[in-house]
Amino acid sequence: MGNYEDFIEAYQRFRRQVDLRETDQLPDLDRLIYTLIIGIPDVPADHEKGEDSILDAIDQRVAILKAVFVEANKAKEDEFLDQGLLIYDKACQMAKEIISESGAQDMRFSSGPKGTKGY
Repeated sequence: MGNYEDFIEAYQRFRRQVDLRETDQLPDLDRLIYTLIIGIPDVPADHEKGEDSILDAIDQRVAILKAVFVEANKAKEDEFLDQGLLIYDKACQMAKEIISESGAQDMRFSSGPKGTKGY
């Protein structure tokens, strides 16, 4: 996953933006795939160069989103959590397939400063 400290910082930045009081909902697969592809949340791999950096970014996004999902739903039954985590895994797989099939491994999305190449 690259630099551990940068990843933790990305998690914490995203975590501060999430209202953990709104729980009881499983993630929507289509919206989740869209979110992963457009680059939410911003992760360290978004700023790396390399053939697989966009696929690495999707993995990093899913790890962060899963952690926040579990944290937000920690009082729920394990079955509910398992269902949600499976949806995240499916979205990860499908987002990577879309990226790979479209040949878009070189595209970059990030919440960096406007006017910066790749944003």
